[in-house]
Parts: sequence; C-alpha cells; structure tokens
Amino acid sequence: MDPQHHSCSLSLELRITSGRNINLKSSGDLFVRCYLPAGGNKRVRLDSQQASSTSSNCITWDQTLSLDCSGTQDSIKYIKQSTILFELRLRRSSPFIGWINGSKLVARAEVPWNDIINVEIDKWIVMIPEKGCVYDDVKPPAVQIGVRVQEFEEVVERKKSSVRRWDECGCMDGVGGCNSCVDYEFFAIGAALEAF
Repeated sequence: MDPQHHSCSLSLELRITSGRNINLKSSGDLFVRCYLPAGGNKRVRLDSQQASSTSSNCITWDQTLSLDCSGTQDSIKYIKQSTILFELRLRRSSPFIGWINGSKLVARAEVPWNDIINVEIDKWIVMIPEKGCVYDDVKPPAVQIGVRVQEFEEVVERKKSSVRRWDECGCMDGVGGCNSCVDYEFFAIGAALEAF
C-alpha cells in the first residue's frame, strides 16, 4: 500500500453579474440557480439572491458565490469533465403562499465545465426558455457570469496500522470478540440524533 495519499481540493468562485432578454409574464423575484457536479451522479445546488434591479433592458445581480470542495484526484478529474447547469428561476413574491409554491423555471443552460472556467472576462451564457423554443424575432435570455477556480494538491502521509489479535482490540470490553466497533458506532449515532 502506498504510504502517501494524494488529496486535491478546488476553491470555486462564481460571479453572477447581470441578465438580458428576459421577458417575464408574471411578477416575482428572479434568481439564478446553479447545479455543480459533486461525483456519484450527485450535484450541489447554489441559489443566488433575488435580482437587485429589474428593468426591461437589464437585470442586475452583482453577486459572488464561493464553494470549497476536496476529494481524490479522480473525483476532481470527474468534476472537470462534467457540466454546470444554470437555471433562471422566478419565485412568487406573495408573503403568504410564496413558500408553498416554490419557484418556476424560466430558462436553463447546461455548460461544459472547461468552457467557463478561468475565463478572463465575464461570459454571457445563452439560455433555452422553459417552453423550449426561441422565435426568430426574439432574442434568447442570457445571464452574464464569471467563474474562477483554484486547484490545490496535497500529499497526506498514511499511518501504518498495527494488526492486533481479537482479544487485544479493546472493543466490546474484550468479551465476545471484535465487531469492529459497529455496535458502538450505531449507539453513538443514535444518541447524537436523539440529542436533536
């Protein structure tokens, strides 16, 4: 076994600047939802705040979201080969039933990771409207974003594990053999959950 373990981490900064060509048929709070790959067919969801100004010509967010993640070299490689999903969403602004209704998809875009990472200037991501069609006389909605990523690699020394006989383990008070402390771990997890 290799006595060293290579660990990688990414520090991601996602800047959502503005939007254009967004024609809304109903009122509400406009925000951007982003799904980042997390490995194992899972995604991390990040939501921006509502747009700070909404005129017919330009919508402004000027918000930066940060995320730090760590994993093996293979998991970081998987993330780099994946896509980032951006959704433009509308949340109803009714204080009484807004939380029940959730949000409505306005437009979306799925972009390969490498197309937007470490681009020197902010990039306009053209989106597909929720209905799925764009007419010739209407420009599709777009969101201006910038993504900066820093990658770090560290080497962690593994400790050599000592092999013990079952009666030297210390588990189960030395009685009845070693169960790898599974019973004690479940007890600790159960006790922690009861505390909440």
